[in-house]
Amino acid sequence: MFQRYSDIYSGVFLFLIGLGMYLTTFSFKVLTASKIGSAFMPQLIAISICVISIFIIVTGFKKSKLSKVEEVDQDLEAEKDDLPNYLPVFLSVVLMVVYLYLMSLVGFLIMTALYLVLQMYVLSDRAKKKIPMFIIIAIISSGSIYYVFRTIFHVMLPSGLLG
Repeated sequence: MFQRYSDIYSGVFLFLIGLGMYLTTFSFKVLTASKIGSAFMPQLIAISICVISIFIIVTGFKKSKLSKVEEVDQDLEAEKDDLPNYLPVFLSVVLMVVYLYLMSLVGFLIMTALYLVLQMYVLSDRAKKKIPMFIIIAIISSGSIYYVFRTIFHVMLPSGLLG
């Protein structure tokens, strides 16, 4: 029963998280006279989380209506054989902690590129691990993010070793 509605539950949970994040941004202090302040990016992320969670909820309702009791029983029997693999989740948490710890020492560009490559490697399927593609995506992404934050938003990011 829980498996049948898991997308709905996770979508509602994500929506509540996004709503809480959005409401929290109104307590941020305004430190600049510009229209884009310190609350802009967190609000944008919170709205994105809410929109994505609505899609997850709608998809969950469609999936739960299409599934029949027999299919659920078959899925439950198949899941008993497949134990969940929590190693990628554990490695992702470790990667995030190490990323946050080392960012001020090593710098945003290097640590973000390294983090993205390692995170893509951890979360990808064994057959689809394309390390050169991961490296290209990570370098372009971290460079683009750094450029946008430095030139458009005028936010100083840790320079670390490149400083």
